[in-house]
Amino acid sequence: MEEEERKENKRVPIRRDMRRWYSNRSRLKMILAAFSAAAVVVALVGGVSAFSSRRNAAGQDPTASGIASASSGEETRGETSAQSQTAAAVTTQSGGRQIHRVEITDSLRALDNTSIGTGANLNDRDENNVPNGYKYYMSKYGTNYDAVWLADTSEKTIYVTFDCGYDVGNTEKILDTLDARGIRGTFFITQAFFDSKPDILQRMISEGHTVGNHTISHPSAGEPSYSLEEQVEDVMPLEDEVYDTYGYEMRYFRYPEGQFSEQSLALMNSMGFECVFWSFAYHDWDTSAQPDQTEALQEMQDQLHPGAIYLLHAVSDTNTAVLGDFLDYARSQGYSFAAFGNDARY
Repeated sequence: MEEEERKENKRVPIRRDMRRWYSNRSRLKMILAAFSAAAVVVALVGGVSAFSSRRNAAGQDPTASGIASASSGEETRGETSAQSQTAAAVTTQSGGRQIHRVEITDSLRALDNTSIGTGANLNDRDENNVPNGYKYYMSKYGTNYDAVWLADTSEKTIYVTFDCGYDVGNTEKILDTLDARGIRGTFFITQAFFDSKPDILQRMISEGHTVGNHTISHPSAGEPSYSLEEQVEDVMPLEDEVYDTYGYEMRYFRYPEGQFSEQSLALMNSMGFECVFWSFAYHDWDTSAQPDQTEALQEMQDQLHPGAIYLLHAVSDTNTAVLGDFLDYARSQGYSFAAFGNDARY
C-alpha cells in the first residue's frame, strides 16, 4: 500500500496562491460552479475565443492565475523535472508575487533524510569568537540549499531572531524594546501564533520586522519525521494565510527543534525558502524553568561574535527582561543589528 501511495504521489505540484483552496472541498466546489457560470456567460457574449482575447489583453498569465489545465501543466512539469533534481519552476503574478510549483521527484526522494540536529562545540572558536562548528554547517549545506547558520563574519553585525510558537504577553514587550532602539528583528511564527495574535503580527509587519515561517504543527520529532508531502502541507498553507491576510510573503523558514535533513533542506529550497538556523541559543523556552537573568545576560555577551544569529524564544521572561541590556552592550562593543531580507544596519 505504501508503495502504491508513493507512486500515486510521485509528482505533486504545489501552488502557493491556491494551496488552501485545493485543500477545502466546499470552496473547490464553489470555484468549479463559478467557472461553469463564467463559461455560460462567455459563450453568450461571443465564445471562448473572445474571452481568451480579453484575458490576454488584460496581461494575465494563466499559469500565475492558478487555472491552467492539468494536461498542459503536465508537459511543463516533465520538462522541469529533467532540468532539476527538485524541479522548482517560478512564475510571477501581475501583483508581483512569486508562485513556486514544486515537483517531488525521484531524485529528491533519493536524498538522505537522516535527521540532523543543529549544534556545535561552543568551546571550539576562532580568533573572533566564531564557533567553528557552525562554519562546518555553512560549508556543507549552506551554499547548496540556501541555508544559513552564520551571517557575514567579516562584519560586526548580528541578527536577533525570535521563535514565536505562542505568546504569553512578552512579544509586545520585545517589540517595544526593539522599537525604542530603532532595531529590526526577525520573528518566526507558527499557525497558533497566526491564529491567536493578529494584532501583534500586523505590528511586526508594519514596523518593518521580518516575519518567517515556523510551520503549522511544530513537530517535536522535527520536520524530517514527516513525508515530503506532509512537510509541504505543514508549511505552505501558513504561507498562504499570511499572504492572503496581510499581503506579506514569508521568504524565510526555521526548522522546529533545529532538526533538518539534506532531503528536507532541498525541499524547502525548492519552495523558495531560505532556512535560517543560529549560532547562539540557550535553554530559554521552558516558561516554568526560566534561567537566571544575570547568568543569561552574561552568556549572551560571552558568545557575541561577528555574523552571529541569536535564537531567542519570545515566551521567555528572562529574554524579555535582559534584551535591552544585551542590545546596548552589543552596540557598546561596536556591533550593529540587521534583519533577514533587509540590507539596513541598525
